[in-house]
Amino acid sequence: MKKKISSKIIFMYISEIIFFVLFFLLLENHILIRWIFVFIAGLFLSTFMGRVYCGWMCPINTLFKPINFIYKKLNIKRFKTPEFLKSNILRYALLFLFISLFITTKILKIKLNILLYVIGLALLITLFFEETFWHKNLCPYGTILNIGERISSFKLKIDEDKCIGCGLCQTVCPNNTIITLDNNKRKIINKECLMCFECQRVCPVEAISFKK
Repeated sequence: MKKKISSKIIFMYISEIIFFVLFFLLLENHILIRWIFVFIAGLFLSTFMGRVYCGWMCPINTLFKPINFIYKKLNIKRFKTPEFLKSNILRYALLFLFISLFITTKILKIKLNILLYVIGLALLITLFFEETFWHKNLCPYGTILNIGERISSFKLKIDEDKCIGCGLCQTVCPNNTIITLDNNKRKIINKECLMCFECQRVCPVEAISFKK
């Protein structure tokens, strides 16, 4: 039996739409650089509430959703993340490249919108590879937000006493951040959690909560 969508999930969808519209308004008015303030706000919030920027504000994640919907309906399978690309070296190298390009274009006054190229790259990769490849191994924003997530006050947690080991939470997690313990219970690896609350939505015994 499918669970009813909670008000929290509805609010998240509304937040995604608002920030998506804001993103394109900034783009249309040639002031997309101001999006940096949205990201800074998301980085600040990550120290209290985890990666809410990823799940509630990021235009890349919002664009992923229709792609995922279409692929699911058509039963299209994507490639898994290549093992040799799972190293943190690649992740931090891409972050360094992203920051270097951003600073260089501003210093030299080159009209090159790095953010749009990042979005284009993310969409291209996600057409062929599972979504988690971008979130965990490539996204420069996610790499930065991981820092805030490590000290976040509130996190999504699974109550082992309530968990029945059904695995539904794992099937809907877009970032494969839920692992199976030796006792067949589930646990969320919070540093990679996108705060989309999909796991909480599908849990049949309400074992997942957002708390300290």
